[in-house]
Amino acid sequence: MLKFAFKTFLLFSLLSACSIPGESGFRDYRESYDAARIASEQVIEVYNQYDKVSRRLRTNDATFDPDLADVYSDTALSPISAKIVEGFAAATTYTEVLARYLDNNTLALHDDDLERINAATTSVASLLKSDAAGAQINSVIGALSSLLNVSLAKNDRDEFIRSVNDNTKVVDDFLAVIRADTADMYRKARTATAASNGSVEKLKEFRVMLANWVLLIDQTRADLATLKEQVKAGTGQQTALNLLAGSAVRLERYAQDISTARTSLLGVF
Repeated sequence: MLKFAFKTFLLFSLLSACSIPGESGFRDYRESYDAARIASEQVIEVYNQYDKVSRRLRTNDATFDPDLADVYSDTALSPISAKIVEGFAAATTYTEVLARYLDNNTLALHDDDLERINAATTSVASLLKSDAAGAQINSVIGALSSLLNVSLAKNDRDEFIRSVNDNTKVVDDFLAVIRADTADMYRKARTATAASNGSVEKLKEFRVMLANWVLLIDQTRADLATLKEQVKAGTGQQTALNLLAGSAVRLERYAQDISTARTSLLGVF
């Protein structure tokens, strides 16, 4: 708690000092989105426990269905869970690209950014593309790749804005689908809890965890919409930092609550 309070104070202190360069403010925002990605992975990690129990009801001990192989593995994510993780990582990286442009007027990425993007692209490419979820996440990866292909937005602002206009809705639509899917995630968790005489208290904790994730997704969508408009308007660096400051604090708070819930909910079955 003290660490979080100190980071919050530090963030706003940086914003109030005119001589502080933009990169420090963006770094706080970027770290918050790193935490958001980890938090989403943690939600899926917990949900995967319920999902496996729910899907195991479709199995028969006398047979083996290779399409349900992940159900029998202690460590494997279900195909849809893996896709959600990769898609969310790509969507938040897309948002970061817009923020970096506002911060520095350039799309120059750090080596670890490129490594994460390449890893996400490779992972998604290995997933099945025949179902709707796989196709949608490939569209998000395509939107991110399209934006990154504009190598120097400062020198080709019109092309960058065209890319943002064409692709931002794809990313937002994906986030909207994830948000809506939380209702089905909770239904499966209830089914699994009832079928296995699981803990009702843990189920309530999972519902709170999902609620914090929805709020995190909502903040991400709000950031995406705001950044898109600021890119089109050509807003300066200080305005961008002010926009990112409050978001960074909220994202970190939701991520911390999710992390705390994960500690309690892992091993629920």
